[in-house]
Parts: sequence; structure tokens; C-alpha cells
Amino acid sequence: MDVVAAARSLIADTLAFHLLFITFGVALPLIISATELYGIVKKRPRAIRLAHTWSKALVVLFIAGAVSGTIVGLQFSLLWPTFMALAGQVVGVAFALEGFAFLVEALFLSVYMLSWNRFKPWQHWLCSLPIVLGSLTSAYFITTVNAWMNTPQGFSLNAQGEPININTHQAVFNPAVGTETSHSILAYMLAASLVLAAVYAWIVLRHKLEPKLKVRVLKLVTALAAVALVFALLVGFTGDRSGKFLAKNEPLKLAAAEGLQTTSSDAPLLVGGVVDGDHIKYAITVPNLLSWLATGDIHGQVKGLDSAPSKDRPPLIVHYFFDGMVAIGTIAIVVTLAYVAASKWRPSWAASKPLLIALVVCGVLGLVGVELGWMLTEFGRQPYVIKGIMRTTEAATSSKAAIHFAYIFPLFYLVLFILTIIGLKKTVKPTEALK
Repeated sequence: MDVVAAARSLIADTLAFHLLFITFGVALPLIISATELYGIVKKRPRAIRLAHTWSKALVVLFIAGAVSGTIVGLQFSLLWPTFMALAGQVVGVAFALEGFAFLVEALFLSVYMLSWNRFKPWQHWLCSLPIVLGSLTSAYFITTVNAWMNTPQGFSLNAQGEPININTHQAVFNPAVGTETSHSILAYMLAASLVLAAVYAWIVLRHKLEPKLKVRVLKLVTALAAVALVFALLVGFTGDRSGKFLAKNEPLKLAAAEGLQTTSSDAPLLVGGVVDGDHIKYAITVPNLLSWLATGDIHGQVKGLDSAPSKDRPPLIVHYFFDGMVAIGTIAIVVTLAYVAASKWRPSWAASKPLLIALVVCGVLGLVGVELGWMLTEFGRQPYVIKGIMRTTEAATSSKAAIHFAYIFPLFYLVLFILTIIGLKKTVKPTEALK
């Protein structure tokens, strides 16, 4: 393993691990706040207690996320110094705003947790709003940095390769911001709601509950499945917008995701298949569908990989990430829709093992889908760390110490993951609020 490969491996492991906590850190505050508000308005004490239960889980996950997030910041500075030297000058304000939003979230999360049963219900709920705002703002600004890496603007380079004519506003609010932030944040919401539904579905499957408690748990599963269905549909809508954006602004990423070698006006959509060198074999080919999805016209032109030299093309492995992400989104819609429909018209089916097992599987797939989405974004930009400006090989550190740490840190993440699971099991009693 060379230094660049080690740096890429290490930051990939760190970001993949941190992304698990980002998902819950962004989504849970909104879910908790909405649940508590429902309990106050409808005078449902169980809903308020449920919000309290989930807030305990948020604290455990927030602490683990703070640890992994600190490592992310250190690794960016140590492993990618050339990248940070440029990005810090152009979009450094986004990093700063993300950090400020995180501090607001942490501060009010402390107030929120310490004020249970001490404030009046409405006063306590109001304390949740800065947490929601902080979590969403934090996710927004850090995602704007990644969007800028995909569509860099707001600066130019002098003869020495240093950024000049910096326009921070233009850089932060770059063309990719709208599609990337909306799609990723909604994906976090979908994944978190699927995980919550999966937890309670698992409880029904694995524990013998008294009849009244079982009915309450199943009602909660239905509500969470309905929430997940809404987010799944929104993710599908923003995913379609993202695909059209890629066709126009990041055509090589889309071409690699679909294995489109040559620019075509009747581009087919490839479903499944196996990547073999520079081609995808055994895929199901749907004629003209890629042209329609990318341009709204079945004869619309879609740029292929031949539109760039081979040294500037992303790897075809992103086809797996794209297919997996789309498949998971489709499964989430089908399963949650089936569960909600069964709950309304065939209640006995909603309590059956097949549907409950399907929800449990969807909980895992939701997190996998988030990971695949970001893998598509990052791998699809290669061989650049800043598209068209800085190659990954130019951005990485030259220190060989990265090679050793690439082997050590995954073990640390494994330990932190196990400790987080133990912390959740010791702190959170999922059904306690429903009794």
C-alpha cells in the first residue's frame, strides 16, 4: 500500500464510520422534536415519554459522533494538507459555520436533556428547536464543501497554483448545493426512520409482549413506516433531480455509474451486471431510459466516458454503488407502502413475520444506502479531489506514517462501535415509554 492509497483508505474508513452518526445526529433531533410536539398538542403522555427515550439514544450517538468527527477534522489536516490549503482559503467559512452549528446543537442538547420535567412542556419543546436547526445547518454547510469539490467555483488560480479572486459566497453556494444537500439530508431522515421502525419490529419478533403493549408497538411501527415512506418518496424525487444535475454538470460520474462508454442520443439504462474492465457485462438493458431520466427526452444526448481522456475517467465500480442505492430506495418504498397498507386493511398481516422481517432488513439497508450514496459521490469524482482542479495524488500527504495508521484506526473504530452499542443497550429501553 502506497501513501496515497493509505490516505484514501484511512479517510474512507473514518468518513464511513462517522457517517453512521451523522445520519442519526441530523435526523433524530427532528423526529424527537416532532414526536414531543405531537404529544403536547394531542395530550399524549406516551409520545412525550417516547421522545425522552429517543433523546437518550441521541446523546449516546452524539458523543460517539463527536469523537469520530474530531478525528475527521484532524485527518483532513494531516492527510490532505494540499487540499486543505486551497479549500481552507476558498470555503473555509463553511467549515467554520458547520463547527458553530455543531456547538449550538451540543449546547441546547445539554439544556434539553437536563430540563426534562423541570420546564413546562412547551418551554421544553422550544429547547429542541435550536437542536434541530443546529443539526440541519451543520449538515448543510459541511455538505456545501463536498458540493464545491464536485462543482468548484468562486476562485481562480495564479501561476503558482494559489487561489486568487476568491468569492466566498459564490464558492459556498455552488451549483451542486441544492441537489446534494437536499438529497443527502432526506436520505438521513429516511435511514433513521427505517432504523427506528426496524428496532420496534425486531422487538415484536424477538420478545413476547403483553397484548396491549404489542398493539401499541405495532401502531408505532406503522407510524414510523409511514414517515419512512414519505421520506423515501422525497429521496426518490431528489434523486431524479440529482441524476439530471449529473447529466449536465458531472457527466463523467453519471457515465461511469451507467457504464456508458460513448456519447449517445439514445442512451440505455443498465440494471445490474458485472464490471469487467471497461465494460459492464450481463446487465439488463432498458433502451433509451437513461436519455429520458437524464434529459426528459428519450432521444436526449448523454455524454459518455469517451468525452474525456482515459486518465480523467472515474472507475466503473461506481456502477455497483449507483445500482445498490437505487435498489435500496425502491425496496424502502415497496416495503413501507406494503406495511402501511397492511396495517390499514389487513392488520393481521402487519403483525406477521414476513413483513416485520422485511422492515428489519430495511433498517440495515437504509444505512447501507446512505453509505453507497456517498461512495458514489466520492469515487465518481476520481481521479480528482477537487473536480478539474486538484488530483487526489496531488492532495495527499507524503508521510509514510499514513500507511501504519491505515491499519490501526479501523480497530479503534471497531472498539468505539462496540462501546456505542453497549452504551445504547444500557441507556435506552425502547418499549418503556409505551407501557
